[in-house]
Amino acid sequence: MSLSGKQIAAVNVKRFNDWIADREAAEDWKNYIRNGQLNRSQIASECEFALAVVRQNPAIKTALGALETRLRDSGILPDQKTAQKAAKAVVEATALASDNRLQSQLQAAYHRIKQLEEQNAVQKVEIKSLRESLTKFKHLDQHLATTGRMLHP
Repeated sequence: MSLSGKQIAAVNVKRFNDWIADREAAEDWKNYIRNGQLNRSQIASECEFALAVVRQNPAIKTALGALETRLRDSGILPDQKTAQKAAKAVVEATALASDNRLQSQLQAAYHRIKQLEEQNAVQKVEIKSLRESLTKFKHLDQHLATTGRMLHP
């Protein structure tokens, strides 16, 4: 027999409340903090329901909001402005690091292109010299084949 939507919602609320009781007993709230709030995906995983339940079940949303307010008031969670500033700083640091990596890669590519262009120029000079030598030796070979005598270069 399958459960109705209301029954499933009630089971999920009970699981969430049991999870809160377990966290209270273990006093390990700090293990569940991410970006200044409780990690919703970790909560859903440990409560064995989908992440959408945390976002869509009104009773769980309300209970989670109240829990986070209580944890902020007790100093376990940072206030929202501090959390937003920290998250912004992390984003900015990540962007700066990404820009630095990109600049480094561009610099290496530019250096490699210059190196290849120099090799190309050297090889063009060498090819021109070899073609001139080949033309000269073809002429000597043709003369030798025709007359049987070697020319003095």
